[in-house]
Amino acid sequence: MKCCAAFLSVSLTLLTANAAGTKQTGITVPVKYEGGTLSLSRGKLTATITEDELVFTRGNQKLSVSLTNIRAVTCGIEVRRRSGATVLGVVPRLHLDTAEEHYVGLTLEAGGQMNSGIEAVLKMNGGQYRDFLTTLERLTGRRAVNTGEIPTVVQYGL
Repeated sequence: MKCCAAFLSVSLTLLTANAAGTKQTGITVPVKYEGGTLSLSRGKLTATITEDELVFTRGNQKLSVSLTNIRAVTCGIEVRRRSGATVLGVVPRLHLDTAEEHYVGLTLEAGGQMNSGIEAVLKMNGGQYRDFLTTLERLTGRRAVNTGEIPTVVQYGL
């Protein structure tokens, strides 16, 4: 019995050390394509980030984008009120009457032209949003611009 417990603890220690030593290079996330100029129709698809490309997959349809062609990454969170959930707003500090939607926008370069205008807007849930965004920032080397924190310039006296 003691031998079995010792074997189990040693194997778990080696398994955790091996898992900590591996470097995660990519991520696969289910997303919803909300719009843009990519040759995809709106709806659910899978986005996979590998070491050098971003692959969108829906059934047999695949679209690959090189990570070097990504010129800008934007992100944003839209908070909206849930319809018919006014009773849930009574619970303090839990904010059950609101829902968050997480968006990631991509601006791509096509054919060596900087202002080619190829864009994509992806929608995903909160946990996947953070993982997807940090992996994309790490592999592209570009910081994501939070659209909720961009200051607005107001000019008076026009």
